[in-house]
Amino acid sequence: MIKKTVGIIGGNGKMGRQFGRVFKDLGFDVIVSDIGTKLKNSDLAKKADILVFSVPLHLSEKIIRKEIKNCKKKDQIILDLSSLKKRQMDAMKVAGGSCIGIHPLFGPAHKSFRGLTIILCPGKCDKPSLNFVKNLFGKTGAKIVIMTPEEHDKTMALIQVIPHLKTILSGELIKFLGMKPAKLYEIGTPVYKVELSIIGRIFSQDGDLYAAIISENPYSEKIIKQLGLLVKDYSKLMRRGDIYALTKRFNSVKKFLGGFTEKAFEDSEKIIGNL
Repeated sequence: MIKKTVGIIGGNGKMGRQFGRVFKDLGFDVIVSDIGTKLKNSDLAKKADILVFSVPLHLSEKIIRKEIKNCKKKDQIILDLSSLKKRQMDAMKVAGGSCIGIHPLFGPAHKSFRGLTIILCPGKCDKPSLNFVKNLFGKTGAKIVIMTPEEHDKTMALIQVIPHLKTILSGELIKFLGMKPAKLYEIGTPVYKVELSIIGRIFSQDGDLYAAIISENPYSEKIIKQLGLLVKDYSKLMRRGDIYALTKRFNSVKKFLGGFTEKAFEDSEKIIGNL
């Protein structure tokens, strides 16, 4: 069956509008529900051939559980755009159709998906529906990666939770020391200017998104606990002035990373050189 109508819950948000444009470009009719729209979420869920949840991460599981009971059609495809997947996919199990988590690894400002990565996380899903969605987004030029919901969330703990937390803590320290970002940028090395730009970039956006990414990931507690232990270890070595032990730990990680370090150095040099 060719899917005709795409319904987007949260379709007036930035991500909802972005995916709405893409679906229209792919030839679908797009209908939306959101705060203030005449069309209710429940009615949209019943009408859509493809239903998309594009809602804030910290509300996604709650909204899915509320609306998924209206998804009774066996040929319906239900998609979720949030940046976590395990709980969201579990909430979708009662749907009549196939459920797939989608995580676009880019922001809503991109008008084209070409060359960008989209992760697909099949939940309760048949193979034809997964292939349909995979081929659909493949037409946009996006790179498609398939993961289980569990693998996705575990991976995001490293790709999102730790980097975002590190960036936020760096901002906290700048505030604690009362330093002026413009002055830091003026005297910063090229690499630090990149890091400072990332700090500014994160704090230019909505805090609830990053709070949810850090707090909602089921692997956050374990990985942040480990981070705390590492900080304690390094603090002890620093207080002792144990340069040998600090260097030994550095070299141990360097060995583990292997050839990636050389490639990363070359790639980062290109980025810095273009600034």
